[in-house]
Amino acid sequence: MKKVYLYPLTARTENAVINPYMGNLKDSLNRHFEVLNASKPSSIGIFDVIKYLRKMDVIYFNWSEEVPQLHRGRIQGIFLLLLLQYLKLSPIVIVWTLHNKESHFTGHKWLKKRLYSQMLKKSDLIITHASDGLNLIPKGKSATFQHHPVGEPLPPPVREKECQFDLIIWGTIAPYKGITSFLNYLEEEGSLHKYKILLAGKVTSPSLANELRVFGNKYSNLILMDGYVEESKLIDLIHDSKITLFTYQSDTVLSSGALMDSLSYGATIVGPDVGAFNDLHKLGLIETYSDFHSLMEVIDRLLTSPEENLSKQKMTDSFMADNSWDQFSTTILNLIEQKSNQ
Repeated sequence: MKKVYLYPLTARTENAVINPYMGNLKDSLNRHFEVLNASKPSSIGIFDVIKYLRKMDVIYFNWSEEVPQLHRGRIQGIFLLLLLQYLKLSPIVIVWTLHNKESHFTGHKWLKKRLYSQMLKKSDLIITHASDGLNLIPKGKSATFQHHPVGEPLPPPVREKECQFDLIIWGTIAPYKGITSFLNYLEEEGSLHKYKILLAGKVTSPSLANELRVFGNKYSNLILMDGYVEESKLIDLIHDSKITLFTYQSDTVLSSGALMDSLSYGATIVGPDVGAFNDLHKLGLIETYSDFHSLMEVIDRLLTSPEENLSKQKMTDSFMADNSWDQFSTTILNLIEQKSNQ
C-alpha cells in the first residue's frame, strides 16, 4: 500500500470556515493508501511535510497556490518552491488538484503566480474537476478531468408547504462570488422586492457584511444569516428554497464544492456558465446563465415551472452513483500506479 502525504490537513480551526473537501478526500484515499498525516493534522503549515519526506511515496497537493494567504505565508510559499525542486529530484510522485484558474484573493500576486506555474511544471499528475481546467495544463503533462466527487444523495424533499424562500445563496460569502453585484442589478431593475432571498454563510469581511446589511435594512424580503450553518440546518434551508443560486462573477472559478453538495441535497441549481457549472449543464443537471439579464429569465421560468426539476432526478442519481468519493479514489489509485510504473 502506497504512502501518501496529503496537503492541506490543518489543526488550525479557530475562525476557520470548514471545507469538507479535505476530510472527504482523506477518508476516500484511506481506502487505497496509507495517508501518513491522516490523524496528525499540521499546526505549522507546509513545514510539517519535512518529517514525512523519507516515508512518502506520493505527495498530494490541494490549493497549494493559496499558501501565501496563510500565517507566515511568504515564508511558507518560498519553502514550497524549494520543496518542489527537491521532490522533482526524488522518486516521490507529485499529485496536484487544480481547483481554480488562479487565486480568488488579492495579495502576494507574484508569489502565487510563481507557485501556480511551478505546480503546473513540476506535478507528475494534475487533476481538475472542470473540463475547462484541461485548457490550462501544458501539453504533454499527465492530466485528468474528474468531476468533483459527490457525497451520498439525500431523498428528494417532501414538500408539505410552500417554500419560504425563492432563492438561497449559501457558502462562504466573499467578494468574488458576485452577490452584491447581483443585488445591485436587481435593485437597478426595480426587481429586488420581487424575490424572497436568503444569504446563508460566513461573510469574509466587515465591509462586505455592512453592504449586505444595508440591503437587508431596505428590503425585508432579503435575509442575511451571517455565520457557519450546520449541515442539517443548511439542508433544511435548501429544501425550504425553490432555487439554489450561485452568482460567481470571478474569472478564477473552475469548480465548486458547494455546487456538488447542493446537487446531493436535491436542490434546483442555477449557476454561471463557467467551469464545472457548464459541465453539469451539458449533462442536463443544472441551469446556467451568461449574464444577470439571462439569469432573471432562468429564475422566472423555474419559479413558474417547478416541475421542470423533477425530470432531472434520475439523471442526477445516475451521475452521483458514477462520481462518488470511492469511485474517485479508485481512479486516482490507478493513475498513480501508472505513473509509478513509468
